Amino acid sequence: MSRRVQIALSLAVTAAALWYSLHGLDLGESLAALRSVRAGWLAVVALLAAFSLWVRGARWRYILSTLGPLGDTPVFEATCIGFMGNMVLPLRAGEIIRPMVVARSGAVRMPSALATVAIERLLDLAMLALLVVVTLYLVPGGPELRGVARVMLGLVFVALVGLVVAIRWAEPIERFVERMAARLPESVGHAVVDGARGFLAGVRGLSRPAALATAMGWSAIVWLATVAGFMASALAMGLPAPLVPLGFAATVIVAAAVSVPSAPGFIGVFWAGSQMALGLFGIDRSTALSYGLLNWIVQMVVILSMGAWSLSRLDLSLGEVASAARGAEEGAG
Repeated sequence: MSRRVQIALSLAVTAAALWYSLHGLDLGESLAALRSVRAGWLAVVALLAAFSLWVRGARWRYILSTLGPLGDTPVFEATCIGFMGNMVLPLRAGEIIRPMVVARSGAVRMPSALATVAIERLLDLAMLALLVVVTLYLVPGGPELRGVARVMLGLVFVALVGLVVAIRWAEPIERFVERMAARLPESVGHAVVDGARGFLAGVRGLSRPAALATAMGWSAIVWLATVAGFMASALAMGLPAPLVPLGFAATVIVAAAVSVPSAPGFIGVFWAGSQMALGLFGIDRSTALSYGLLNWIVQMVVILSMGAWSLSRLDLSLGEVASAARGAEEGAG
């Protein structure tokens, strides 16, 4: 699929999500509700967002360490810059930017670092499956939740099957990739082989029970911090809903919503997911929109601030890394 088609699809999804979120509502009323937010709890939401980003960086460093010594590789800074890229650039460019920034240190090659991002997604899917099970127990009923649960559990099943296959047949897979890569142009073939080796090395590194438990532990902290953030937002707004079920339901449904291709910053889809989640508790769409806007604004401010700090620390500009990411995508194409 061409880049132009992908962008058009993302914009179409965003337009549909915006219509779902905003139609029939008084936007001024929703914005006015934000003025009554409790500042103390708002600070907690921001701290949890920053903490979640730090934990993601720590988890990624642990996965990258399965490829070899990292030294002073700026993994946390790369994580912040990558998430910033997802917020302001099209087509989730941050997922390319992260490994590019890490690869600048020379401790790990770009294709191998990119492969570890795929491993992160597998871990996230596994944790989301557990969250879905917990959410269904806490919030029985709700067609939106059941629909999300079916999709998420299906994706997790496919991901886990792929993971087992990669662990069980790592060496034959690597030899097969090498044979196929030999038919490609030399530069592309090297990148494909490096990526496959990085993914398989990471998977093999996590095949040990202790290593897998550590990685899953980091993942659990990431997602529980997200649940806590949604709970703190409910406290900030004084929502009349059970906190723990709301936190889990918002996490699962919003995560599913933002996984769909959309405009940078998850505009529209984040708000629509929030409205679907809070609708399970009988909260009106206008209040739910305010809740979604609150969480979205905090995420934007925290991620953009930490991303800008990281760019300054590494003496980079977003334009430089975005241009390099675009070049890498076109080269891969």
